Amino acid sequence: MRPGDTCWWDESWNPLSGCRPKGPGCRNCYAALQIVSGLHQKTPLYDGIVEKGHFNGKTNVLPPWHPDWNWPLDWPGAEHPVLERQYGPGAPSLIFIVDMGDLFFEGHPTSRIDQVVGTIVLSEHEHIGELCTRRPDRMAQYFAEQSAITLRLWQPRLWLGFSAERQREFDLGWSHMRALAGAGWTIFVSIAPMLGPVTLPADFLALRDRGWVICSGEQGAHEDCRDLDADWARAVRDQCAAAGVSFFMKQMDCREKRPIPPDLWSRQFPRVR
Repeated sequence: MRPGDTCWWDESWNPLSGCRPKGPGCRNCYAALQIVSGLHQKTPLYDGIVEKGHFNGKTNVLPPWHPDWNWPLDWPGAEHPVLERQYGPGAPSLIFIVDMGDLFFEGHPTSRIDQVVGTIVLSEHEHIGELCTRRPDRMAQYFAEQSAITLRLWQPRLWLGFSAERQREFDLGWSHMRALAGAGWTIFVSIAPMLGPVTLPADFLALRDRGWVICSGEQGAHEDCRDLDADWARAVRDQCAAAGVSFFMKQMDCREKRPIPPDLWSRQFPRVR
């Protein structure tokens, strides 16, 4: 799936699919909406995983012989990676891993996670994989179980993130991600859809160029679109600016296709190692 200019990745890769709603931010899940709109007709990977507009907990995975398993190994990268805007020519490409589901959903066995992560980090093109989950407890456990040698090899190639729509979800997610931050990972939070104000704690802001905050309103054209208060995003932007943490404003909410206010326009990325 080729992203538009609002995206914080160059390409997405979905060798498996499946999820289940987890929190109020999932009520109008953009991935489920895309599948309902007909994406499932293009590939059997999305057959039977959405009911009544929501992920139903079923999972699918590409067969082991499917050529898409080799895509991260073969893809040379974007002609003009999004990181090029900040770091200039030669910047690596960003791959959003399993954006049409959650890699750390309980229905995916650890062996599948190993296969997905291993494929990304083995690419000789040195892409960076972005992992974003609503299950940071499982993500934290998975990476905590890796060896020190594995961590040294993986950390330059993976950015680890969690989704949090309000302060409650941020605090819960950060309680698990904190250990990964302490272990040296680049950590990001996707506040999307942003449903309330969020105050970032001091130890998150202390990440500086290893930290990243993405803000976005609700995506997709639907009657149940929830409003994003621009002042919520401004407050997060100001916290990031004061601490030296990168801030990316993806979009306002989908109501009447609201443009991003000029003072909120920011497309920053964390440090590339």
